[in-house]
Amino acid sequence: MNNFSVRKATIDDAAFIARNVMEAVGHASDEKALKTMTRICQRQDTLYSYTNTIIAMVDGVDAGSLTAYEGTNYREKRQISFSIFKEEMGDDAMDLDDMQDETCAGEYYLDSLCVLPQFRKQGVGKYLLQQGIEYAKNQGIPHVVLAVEAQNPDAERLYRSLGFRKAGELFIFNGRYHRMQLDTTPPMRIDIITVLPEMVEPFIHTSILERAQKRNLVEIHIHNLRDYTTDKHGRVDDYPYGGCAGMVMQCQPIDACISKLTSERHYDEVIFTTPDGEQFDQPMANSLSMARNLIILCGHFKGIDYRIREHLITKEVSIGDYVLTGGELAAAVMTDAIVRIIPGVIGDEQSALSDSFQDNLLAPPVYSRPADYKGWKVPDVLLSGNEKLIRNWEMDQAMERTQRLRPDLLKK
Repeated sequence: MNNFSVRKATIDDAAFIARNVMEAVGHASDEKALKTMTRICQRQDTLYSYTNTIIAMVDGVDAGSLTAYEGTNYREKRQISFSIFKEEMGDDAMDLDDMQDETCAGEYYLDSLCVLPQFRKQGVGKYLLQQGIEYAKNQGIPHVVLAVEAQNPDAERLYRSLGFRKAGELFIFNGRYHRMQLDTTPPMRIDIITVLPEMVEPFIHTSILERAQKRNLVEIHIHNLRDYTTDKHGRVDDYPYGGCAGMVMQCQPIDACISKLTSERHYDEVIFTTPDGEQFDQPMANSLSMARNLIILCGHFKGIDYRIREHLITKEVSIGDYVLTGGELAAAVMTDAIVRIIPGVIGDEQSALSDSFQDNLLAPPVYSRPADYKGWKVPDVLLSGNEKLIRNWEMDQAMERTQRLRPDLLKK
């Protein structure tokens, strides 16, 4: 098995780095450009400086390099780099005046990755990327970003396997690129407290929620409230004071469970699912999706001892004006609505943004192939290819459906 290692580049590596950078942008055969890039790599105040570069070695032999940097001084260093190119290359310099910013402060930008031909398909590129990600984590830089050519699906699959997600598009080097991002901060965590974990477990290990957990975008933990009771029979409820019917969830096991969790980390909200809570809606889901840690306590029986609501609960939420046997279904609904709009969970993030209720409008009708089924035809405008007409049609349809089906939304 090959022995991988990495070292920081020195000024003596400038020519090696320059050739790799030019290879990455498809200009490795231009000797004049290579000499100019070598001079840029020898400096410490440019994007492609040797000080921004690490070199991977396989069995002690240089195999590839990664040039990366934190984006605080990006524009200043880019201007220096491009000015040198224009000065030395003259009319042969690439036209980069209209190039978009690739990065900014708070990001660690993986600018140029290249592996020598004889070392490809051995995992060197992935190894270099992992080293870059680890450096950003150690430095406390919250985001790692990179750009990949729009027509390079193999590279995009590699980046996605490491946890990168699509985060917009860039026009750079006279071409269209996908901007991809990996967050170095811990994933969102949701802790669900319930007396019926078997109702929730299958749901969180299915479809989008399961994929989100596998991609390390969210952690969902289920806690059986009976594990926290001091009652030898595992009881968590008792008769209510006052003589009314039903059973009430007791303070002790709930307090024990929440206290244990809050002693381990800070929670943005401790939520109780209850029919008399605040109505859950899309704006609330959007807001909660930006939290780092949430607790959801599932109500059950007649309810919970009110002292828990007074002292431990920070938010009481209802999914509708009706009563369920327990809050497990409500917790599942909330978890799904919250998680699906975390960036990276849904492959096409624009899909989540166009869902019903995101802008207090119902979604417009959607159609798929075939265009004519049993004489039921897709509206001509959707087949026209005219982007402006299609967007206008969608807005008109969204307004019409909202006015007809949910006029209350237009009053918000």
